[in-house]
Amino acid sequence: MLSRLGALLQQAVETREPSVDLLEAFTEHWTGITGYYLEATDESVPARQTDIPWRLRQMLDILVHEERQRPPGDTGPCLEFLLHHKLLETLGTLGKAEYPPGMRQQVLLFFSRLLGQLQHPLLHYLNVHRPVQKLLQLSGDRLGSGTEREEVQFTAVLCSKIQQDPSLLPHILQGKSILNGRRAPESPRTEGLEHPSGTSASSMPGAEGLEHPSGTGASSERLKHPPGTAAISTPREEHLEHPLGTSASSMPKKEGLEHPLGTSASSEHLEHPLGTAASSMPRKENLEHPPGTTAISTPREEGLEHPPGTTASSERLEHPPGTNASCMPRAEHLDHPSGTDATSPPAQPSPARRDGNLVTCLVALCRSKKSRVALKARENVLLLAGLSQEAAATCLARGTALCQLLVGHLCDLYGAVPAGTDPADVLGMDRASWRSQGDGAGDGGFPGKESLAEFLGWLDFLDELVMGAHPLVANAISQAVEEKFFQGTLQPQLLQMSELAVLGATAMLTGTVRQLRSPALLHRLVLFLLGPHRHPESPGDAPHALRAQLIERCDHLSDEISLASLRLFEELLRKPHEHVAHNLVLRNLEARGYLQRGAEERGPPETDPEEDGLELEEDPYFTDGFPDSFGVTKNPSPASTPLGKGRVSEVVSSFLCLVPEEAKTSSCMEEGGYDTYVHDALAMVQACRASAAPWGWPSCPRPLDSCHCCHPMVAFYEGHFLKVLFDRMSRILDQPYSLNLQVTSVLSQLAAFPHPHLHEYLLDPYLSLAPGCRSLFSVLVRVIGELMQRLQRVPHARAKLLLVRRQLLGLVPGEQMDHTVLLKAVVVLEEFCKELAAIALVKGPPEGPP
Repeated sequence: MLSRLGALLQQAVETREPSVDLLEAFTEHWTGITGYYLEATDESVPARQTDIPWRLRQMLDILVHEERQRPPGDTGPCLEFLLHHKLLETLGTLGKAEYPPGMRQQVLLFFSRLLGQLQHPLLHYLNVHRPVQKLLQLSGDRLGSGTEREEVQFTAVLCSKIQQDPSLLPHILQGKSILNGRRAPESPRTEGLEHPSGTSASSMPGAEGLEHPSGTGASSERLKHPPGTAAISTPREEHLEHPLGTSASSMPKKEGLEHPLGTSASSEHLEHPLGTAASSMPRKENLEHPPGTTAISTPREEGLEHPPGTTASSERLEHPPGTNASCMPRAEHLDHPSGTDATSPPAQPSPARRDGNLVTCLVALCRSKKSRVALKARENVLLLAGLSQEAAATCLARGTALCQLLVGHLCDLYGAVPAGTDPADVLGMDRASWRSQGDGAGDGGFPGKESLAEFLGWLDFLDELVMGAHPLVANAISQAVEEKFFQGTLQPQLLQMSELAVLGATAMLTGTVRQLRSPALLHRLVLFLLGPHRHPESPGDAPHALRAQLIERCDHLSDEISLASLRLFEELLRKPHEHVAHNLVLRNLEARGYLQRGAEERGPPETDPEEDGLELEEDPYFTDGFPDSFGVTKNPSPASTPLGKGRVSEVVSSFLCLVPEEAKTSSCMEEGGYDTYVHDALAMVQACRASAAPWGWPSCPRPLDSCHCCHPMVAFYEGHFLKVLFDRMSRILDQPYSLNLQVTSVLSQLAAFPHPHLHEYLLDPYLSLAPGCRSLFSVLVRVIGELMQRLQRVPHARAKLLLVRRQLLGLVPGEQMDHTVLLKAVVVLEEFCKELAAIALVKGPPEGPP
């Protein structure tokens, strides 16, 4: 029984199906693809309805299977056939011709799968990266085309390969001169025989760019033919290669002529599929014809430009299927679209166009309306920009149009935002994300919201790109943004005279400041707006033009422009950049010139702060400095006397007692005291401390002796910015409610900074001010004095104050009444003093047992 079973098994083994010849199957499928162009009669049949996609998948499966059966690094006969006979060049030509319809999509898929699934390094081969370059030139030029998904998949595979081997990037990018009909500069890696490690090739005259994988070679005197082909020896016909089913008769001076499968050539007439023909010309080497194409070789036919979307190599004339070409002197490398012909007159020069490569293709796909395509393309741009190899970063930053394309699109999107967009809508936009393209377009909103969202989203993408890019690439992009967007686009709009345009430009600038996070872009923006100056200001200085203009607009006749400008500076102060606070305020406080020179330093006040506050309320007439009758003088600096528990309480009480009781209304509404602001103040102070941590600010003020030595005795000038803020604060009783809120918000932001000089100048009520100087506390004292006089002239002032507060809280409907601006200003003053008290409390040491 066992013997019979063994016999059956032996018989089964002996009669098993013979193994498939992979090369024969591979060439059979290729012959089937080329045969389509010989047999097809209906040119309108889409490629997906033919057997071409199936055959391409079978060819890919054969290549993958072959690679798995061979040792790593070794190439099989099928891959050699694909490289040796330039199948990718032919497929690229067929994809360019878009015949049958949809062929470009199939070619892109085949290239993507071939490069993605084969482990063998292919992009080093000239016969691979040259058709890749040509295919990239065809991609990304037509937004909304049906091949965007395949194009982004193709570029993703290339970027993945470049990430694995950054040295490939120059190979992929260098093809732009080849694509324009000009020879690329000869180099060992572009024009010679290029081989991955472990491969070699013999010299082959007349077969430029022929490469041989590992273990293969080419003799200059031996003609290699795949199975089933034949060749006839002819004089001067070396290296003539014929795919399966082709033959060649004598052709004098016809070296290196290659014919695709199913074609033949003779010395008098070269046969081509689909009824095409080409006349032979002497000294035409390496003439290649894809299936269904014709070519005429003519002498001295170099460098002719081609229309957009066409390509030509420098050594052959390519014609899509169904075209005809006759002799054209001086017309080498001319490509004719499907259904066209060429005659003897010279062609007209084509319009100028941008060279296409991986970068231009990716940037074009980044602008796609298909969110998934755009997202994938942007991720690939981030991947390329983040390459750590310096040579690749240099190539990307200096050898491509990446920066110009990215920033040019940013300027286009900025210009697409409607000029009449409401600044309030611009400032009300949430911070955009480049990953959520199109999210803000479909929810209605205001006119122009979609354009604004696209601009902010692209700006966020550039911001992310600069943060993650190699320093060389990041610097190049930042410089391009500064030159083309900041200086070329924003500055002219910010400096114009039209109030409506200024309002819109300021709002857009505020949105731009809010959007930026990358240190490189933020640094350039800050220097663009404020200038590089760090020395103390003086009234006679020649100002930085844009800085002076923006600060002056904080005190503009138009309340809307003033409000927009104040919001801009508040946004700037929130940014983690030391130069903002230093340029606007700190450089003028370094010498502590606001203090009275030689003043006696006295101890802590002996009188009760609350009693002193009552004296202030009763007597509104006083000088800028804190009056001696108030019973309080400047304490020693924190360097000698730390700000302890008692000191903090005194400062808090001083701010809380500024507004007289008859002007306070919060207690009548059962609202909390200043402690309601403590939570927000704590968050603001902590954010400022986190931003200022790396700036190296001192923890205590500079000694006055040191200040006197370093800075000669000059009149103190608070600086342009603080002057405008204090002027605005002094007119708070006559300004609109929204403007008063914004002025106090900017001052609160400044008071939250942990610099000791700024803290002293804005939050210390016990300063002995130098003659003619003012501090925030002294300005508030003057305002309170004026307030008490004006409230005496308002009948039923307290009742009206209470009604206004209820209206502001939305508890009662608004109604017209006299003195509304004044009454709202009183409410703002009361709340501002409570906020300053909360900030002083948070910045002081924690309360605890003595």
